[in-house]
Amino acid sequence: MNWRLVLMLSLFGPALGGLTVLGVIPRGAERFIWAAVVALCAFLAAKQEPERALQHGALIGFINGASSTLVQALFVDTLTANNPWMVEAMAKQPPGFDFEFFVFMLVPFIGVAGGGMTGLLAMWIARARARRDGAPRPSSGPGNA
Repeated sequence: MNWRLVLMLSLFGPALGGLTVLGVIPRGAERFIWAAVVALCAFLAAKQEPERALQHGALIGFINGASSTLVQALFVDTLTANNPWMVEAMAKQPPGFDFEFFVFMLVPFIGVAGGGMTGLLAMWIARARARRDGAPRPSSGPGNA
């Protein structure tokens, strides 16, 4: 496992989480920024570790997704103060809905979703690059851990 690659690319998560908490990212733009981050991380994982692109991409995506959401959960008061549209969206929830608890509960789910997307995209990119270069297709099976 290339831990340097994983740690460097996993810095996107807390950075984007912090920017969201501070209200720097405009409403609706976060999904496009995340799409670019996932694509960049998947490409770099596939380029640096083509034989283990799935594993690297999945770990990078999991850490990014989970850490971004965790930062938002830890600073939920600042998040809601700087993003009034979130308060408006949550106002439609039933009485007793705890937004802070909700965001904390999202941490593992966002992590798994981010890991799955980044890992699969990294694997597909590695396979496409191998086909283009005429090299044998990298396998991301259990024997390549």
